[in-house]
Amino acid sequence: MRITLHQAVPKLSPPMMLTPIVRHGILLGVIAMTITLTRKRIRMSRQEFEQLPEGPPFYDYIQGEAIEVNRPTGEHNQVVVWLASRLWDYVRQNRLGDVWADINVELPTSDIVGPDVVYLTWEHLDRYVKSRGYIVGVPDLVVEVLSPSTASYDRSDKLDAYRRAGVPWVWLVDPYALTVEEYRWTPDGYLLVAVTPPTQPFQPKLFPTLRLELGDTFAAERVNESGSSPQTSG
Repeated sequence: MRITLHQAVPKLSPPMMLTPIVRHGILLGVIAMTITLTRKRIRMSRQEFEQLPEGPPFYDYIQGEAIEVNRPTGEHNQVVVWLASRLWDYVRQNRLGDVWADINVELPTSDIVGPDVVYLTWEHLDRYVKSRGYIVGVPDLVVEVLSPSTASYDRSDKLDAYRRAGVPWVWLVDPYALTVEEYRWTPDGYLLVAVTPPTQPFQPKLFPTLRLELGDTFAAERVNESGSSPQTSG
């Protein structure tokens, strides 16, 4: 069953505005705009980009532009670490491949991006270039954890970069709405195959036996951050 984007995508946390472009259930693109955030963009060649000093500030390189990216907050990092560790345990135990967090990826389109989490199958582990600490080529899965300052960029520039490179699977995780969107690449654009609401565990089509209890996990973290103790029933 195909889920059209206008039926399934949850409401974004402010200050984002999002207009999806959908045809016959296929995500063709997204027009996104932040209300308060202006992202710095510098037109330059790939060679000029590679000569930039290591940040801060930090940049992605997409379609001939160096785009400044925000450094993640502590809460964002906790979500990334939790997701990466769960995914790493799963793929290692099932001998499926390997997982990295916060690693640069050089796509075959010449774009350079830094997904929150990346997965490579065993067959594609040679795409991790150990001498450079980069992944060069197309990852089998990228995961982006959305935040108020990055959601529109993740949904527009980065998702389009993954589409043009042919990244097979993309997960967009919203720790504020407690939802996960799972996208599968098609020649016509990304197909939104599932949206998991806060009340249900995330069971990705890519890994049918994996269960991620995002709602319980993130809610517990917020209780702990507030200094209160979780209440137990009974």
